Amino acid sequence: INVAIALKNWALSGKLLRDLSISLWELFAAFGASVIIGIPLGVAMGWSRNTEYAFDPFIWLLYSTPLVSFWPLFIIWLGIGTKSIIALAFLFSVVQVIINTMAGVKNIDPVLIRCARSFNAGSMDLFFKFILPGSLLMIIAGLRLAIGRALIGVIVGELFSSNAGLGFHISYYGARLRFSDVFAGLFMVVLVGIATTQAIRLIESRLTRWRI
Repeated sequence: INVAIALKNWALSGKLLRDLSISLWELFAAFGASVIIGIPLGVAMGWSRNTEYAFDPFIWLLYSTPLVSFWPLFIIWLGIGTKSIIALAFLFSVVQVIINTMAGVKNIDPVLIRCARSFNAGSMDLFFKFILPGSLLMIIAGLRLAIGRALIGVIVGELFSSNAGLGFHISYYGARLRFSDVFAGLFMVVLVGIATTQAIRLIESRLTRWRI
């Protein structure tokens, strides 16, 4: 009951809409950048062994490193605020996109590729008719993981240095031991996580109807 009252007061004050919109903007900016950079790089690494050898050490370095440790560098380079939060969330999510995309491309049956080339299929035909459809499920699985990790990055960044957003709300009221308001913030974070994950699942069902 206390959490519901805290949510109501948060909404009536107008701060809920502000905090939610700021966190969503940071989330989608970071996730969008991960998609734009991660998918092409993952395809290139899965398709070209030289590209994989060039980028693989850096990708696995990011995968195995506690990414929060990069936060002081982002503060120095980008300052306190939205840019640093988006950069941290991007770093949290882009690795998942790259790794899953690369794995999806590598798992395509090479016999199909050789067969297509024997019928004079060009690079664009190979990409749009074989590589992209064949790796689509792995790519979407990576996106589903990435959106959750991007949300973690946003909340962590807002906990450390922000004056608005869901993470700031949790940090602000946690410092004042107002647990009802803290749980209200946690409830909104969970709600955003569920909504974004289900949105990607809906996109997946639309894009993979051809498999039925």
